[in-house]
Amino acid sequence: MRLGRIILAIAALVLSVGAGPAHAQAPVRMLVGYPPGGAIDTLGRLFAEKLAEGLGRPVVVEIRAGAASQIAAAVLKAAAPDGNTLMVSPEAPIVLSPHTVKTPLPYNTLTDFQPVAHIGNLTYALAVSAGVPANDLKEWLNWVRAGGRNAAYASPGAGTTPQFLGVTLAQAAGVQLVHVPYRGVAPAFVDLMGGQVPAAMLPLAQLLPVMKTGKFRVLAQSAGGRVAAAPEIPSFKELGYQGLEVYGFYGIYAHAGVRPEVIARYNQIIIQSLRTPAMRERMRTLDLEIQEMSPAEMTALLKTQYDRWGPIVKASGYSVDSQ
Repeated sequence: MRLGRIILAIAALVLSVGAGPAHAQAPVRMLVGYPPGGAIDTLGRLFAEKLAEGLGRPVVVEIRAGAASQIAAAVLKAAAPDGNTLMVSPEAPIVLSPHTVKTPLPYNTLTDFQPVAHIGNLTYALAVSAGVPANDLKEWLNWVRAGGRNAAYASPGAGTTPQFLGVTLAQAAGVQLVHVPYRGVAPAFVDLMGGQVPAAMLPLAQLLPVMKTGKFRVLAQSAGGRVAAAPEIPSFKELGYQGLEVYGFYGIYAHAGVRPEVIARYNQIIIQSLRTPAMRERMRTLDLEIQEMSPAEMTALLKTQYDRWGPIVKASGYSVDSQ
C-alpha cells in the first residue's frame, strides 16, 4: 500500500510538472468588441503582436462585436481568471455604458475587470463647416442661440464621449444643442466638410491633416492647454469652460481575478513596446498620444471618469434603451 501511495504521488507530481509548461504556452485571447477593420481591431492586433513577442507564446485576436462591446465584456467576465483572456476597449464601454444602459449590465465594469495598460490618448475638438458664420467659439454659441437649426452637432456615435462633451458644453454655455449621431468618425467628418451638418465633435488628430482645405474650422479642443500639433487652436478650458478638459483613451483589460504579478508583467511588456521608436511612430500614425500608466493609475483614472460622467449622462436624459 505504501509503495502504491508513493507511485501515485510521483505520478501526480509528474503530471503537475508537465501541466505547467502546457498551461504557460496556452494562447492568450485578445477580445475586440467592434467589427474588424476599425481602430479597436487595429489596436488589438498591434498589441497582441507585442504581447506575443514579450510572452513568447501566441496572442490571438478574437472579434466579439456587438452591443457597444457588451458581448466582449460578458465573454471576459465569464473567462477563467488566469490572464489568458484580455479585452481592448475605448473608455466609453467602461465609464459611460453603465450610465447609459438602463437595463442592468451583466457585469460591473469597475469591479469585474481590471486595467492592464493604457494604450493611447486622443483629444476631441469642436469644428464647424465652412458655411457657418463663426470664427471662434463665442461667435458660434451666439449663432446657435439665434436659430434652432444651428444647434445640431455630429458625433461618431450615440453614447460616446464626444456626444457628452457636447452635452457638457451646452450645459456650461446655457444653450440647447441637438446631437446627431453617426456610425463612426468618417461619415460624420464627410458631412461636416459637405455642410450637411453645421458642427461636429470629433478627434482633433483626424481633423488636422485636412484643416487647411478651408471646408471647416476648428474652434476649440478638449486638452488642458494648447496642443503642439496645432498651437493656434485654443482649449475649451482657456476659453472659460473648465469642465471640458476631456481626453478619450484606449485600454487593455483583464478579469478582476487575475493575479497582480501577471497584470504587472503584461503592463511592463506593453510599456516597453511603447518606448521603442517604431511603436512611437506607429502610434503617431494612429493619431494617439502615448501616456504610460501603471494598472493602479489607470484604475484611479477609470473611477474618476466613471464618477464624472454619471451626473452628466443622467442630466441629459439619454439612455441606449430609448434610442
